[in-house]
Amino acid sequence: MPSKPRNRVGEVYGQLLVVRASERRTKSGNAFWWCRCSCGREREVPSDKLSHNTARKKPVVMACLVCSRELQVEAVCAKNDREERRRRLESERIRAELKGTVPERWLSLPLTDAHARERGELLFFRGTRCLRNHLAPYRINGGCLACAGQMPSA
Repeated sequence: MPSKPRNRVGEVYGQLLVVRASERRTKSGNAFWWCRCSCGREREVPSDKLSHNTARKKPVVMACLVCSRELQVEAVCAKNDREERRRRLESERIRAELKGTVPERWLSLPLTDAHARERGELLFFRGTRCLRNHLAPYRINGGCLACAGQMPSA
């Protein structure tokens, strides 16, 4: 028979407040706890998933199912926004070095494919070379215009 679990009632893990013990046990003998999320929903969580150590390799439960999905989406969006900002800054730096060596109309194109979509345009110019070493604008859903034979490389 498994030992009596440590009383976790009243402890807070992320957005979850432990409110009462459950009768259930995991296969390894860990107790389940009923936790209330900050949004008001309740979730039954095994005690080995409740931890303040977010750096550990084992998964940690920090919110109810709905809130945890929202947190995942927010994290992905924040990461994508950071990467897009980095790509735009890198494109601006590269294009500043290319000023005078490429047509001026290329430098007026959007910086990245996401930037082109925001502006409702089909072409963008990063200032990087394609796999065939062409320096030319790209289509948002295609590739290098020089590879497609639509424009000579600079």
